Amino acid sequence: MIVLFVLLFLASTIVQDIRKPMWVDELYTLYTSRQATAAEIYKATMDGCDSMLLYDMIVHTILPVVRIDELAVRLPSTLGYCCMIVFLLAYCRRRLPTAYAMAAALLACNAQLDYSTEGRCYGVVLGCAAGALLCWQYAVEGRHRILAIPLLALSAALMTAMHYYSIFFWIPLLLAEMARWRSSRKLDWAILAAMTPVLFVLALHYQLILAGAQSHKHFYSPAEWSSIATCYIDCFEKMMLCCIFPATVLAVFSTIPDGRSAKQSSLIPSEWVALGAFSLMPLCVIVLAIYTTHMFVSRYVLWALPGVAILLVALLCRVARGRAVVGVSFLGLMVAYVAAAGVKHMLQKPELTKGEAILESLASLPNGTEPIVVADPHVFLELSYYADSRFQKRLVYPVSSALDLRYYGNDTNPIIFTALSHHTKLRIVPYDEVMAAHPRFVLAALDINYMPWHLIESGYRVVPIGSPKIPLLFEVEAPGAKN
Repeated sequence: MIVLFVLLFLASTIVQDIRKPMWVDELYTLYTSRQATAAEIYKATMDGCDSMLLYDMIVHTILPVVRIDELAVRLPSTLGYCCMIVFLLAYCRRRLPTAYAMAAALLACNAQLDYSTEGRCYGVVLGCAAGALLCWQYAVEGRHRILAIPLLALSAALMTAMHYYSIFFWIPLLLAEMARWRSSRKLDWAILAAMTPVLFVLALHYQLILAGAQSHKHFYSPAEWSSIATCYIDCFEKMMLCCIFPATVLAVFSTIPDGRSAKQSSLIPSEWVALGAFSLMPLCVIVLAIYTTHMFVSRYVLWALPGVAILLVALLCRVARGRAVVGVSFLGLMVAYVAAAGVKHMLQKPELTKGEAILESLASLPNGTEPIVVADPHVFLELSYYADSRFQKRLVYPVSSALDLRYYGNDTNPIIFTALSHHTKLRIVPYDEVMAAHPRFVLAALDINYMPWHLIESGYRVVPIGSPKIPLLFEVEAPGAKN
């Protein structure tokens, strides 16, 4: 059953990979991976085009084979996400009743479904996290250690190379090994040795990490104390909500006598230590980031998700004493959730994440030669790829760190787009140069962009095109421009 489910999930996800337009982060992946050589990808990464060197290199390798850009960018992440489901089921089936084991795998799957079709490293990270847990379980039990230990080391290296925040994944396993040592008075040196590759990978990426830290002193998402609540809501809210239904079923059936014996959770003490630590790791990582990198986004700790999913289901199984009705009802809910999400995505019209409204508005513009200055960097990147060719050649993005710092309080986009201007053919030009070269132009801006108001303050004539309630296109004329 699970094999059929994974195959159907993979097929539907690949369809979504092809149908769904790429959003800005995926376009960073695409443009960086399009560099001619691995050395140029490394240089583009150092300059700030992207921060996911290994993922970009993988996409660079498969682009000539997979001719559909959207699929090539997303396929590694999709495969990693599917691997997570399989590895989690393999882990849980030795510890939980069958229904609970399958529910745990699907609980993790449902929690962050968007990452199954996102062309970034996080799907691969999730697959590596679940694979590492499975290899660790095999190694602890002494099963196939000759294979499990090297695969554990490979998972450690690959996960950390994909995203360096993944190094914190190994703290729960290290704590679990310390718990094993305390009870047995014997260290498992092979497992500890399998964790050491993360240090070598981190050393190899040191220059990239340092370059990223120096260029993002004003990061768009700083690590703050409020990030703790935001992170737990973003990462684990869906899982917690999904547990309400089986808890309700348990409350109902707990009053009904059941003399049948049921298989219950059989996690060993070191596994409880590891899984409990996974639930606390986002808190620890955020506190550390507040005092070190000062950068944090919730997806940086997605590697904790498989461990938390196992923990929640194992606790539910223990409280329910392995009652089949609770496990089966939970599993049914998870299957229904995945099916509903798949149908929803299939029925949705594929649209640009940021630039759909502006893309539609551009259709009303007559042919011309005036530049179309796009105020929003994300919209610019989407339109540069998806807009009609007659508009693409007119698109310009005016980059300015000073203005972004003034209005937004960060300069993340100017840093990335300045780097892209050196490694792509995109028309990304310093703001002052755009204004000096073009006394008249069409401005495309969302209501959250500062450029219309900044231009008005600077004496420019800014007139909405048409009469929409929320204008997106404007005719702009510099002060003193001659007719």
